[in-house]
Amino acid sequence: MKRLFTCFLIMLCIPFMMGMGSSFSGSDSPDKVPVTEKKFSAVFVDQMDIVSRCTDISIEGKTFLEGKKGEGTYTIPFGAIGSIDFFMKDGKLKGVVLLKDNSREELMLNKDHRAYGRTHHGTFQIHISDLKKMIIGE
Repeated sequence: MKRLFTCFLIMLCIPFMMGMGSSFSGSDSPDKVPVTEKKFSAVFVDQMDIVSRCTDISIEGKTFLEGKKGEGTYTIPFGAIGSIDFFMKDGKLKGVVLLKDNSREELMLNKDHRAYGRTHHGTFQIHISDLKKMIIGE
């Protein structure tokens, strides 16, 4: 009887444990792109000079760039950005932002953040630390 009860408990727990595995693994589903209110497109150029043209882009599901300048945290909406050049130095990621008004801003970025988008062939995601350049359009 005890063996039957143990087997029943295990069978009952298996579906829950399988469902928890995907949420605890930390990996995002490659076929999902965060949905944003405003739609932007971009050309991504990675460190190997591979060009990816995407629509429905975001960084961590948001349509702005967030970074530190000194002790302050800044956000710049994609609508104000023309392009971003990414540089790694001493393990830190710097973004040089060319704004549409031709001014420049330099921000320290979170190298673990991901950019997302859709291509003609499917979805796209990349750590921003793996990018060389991002050119934003609308």
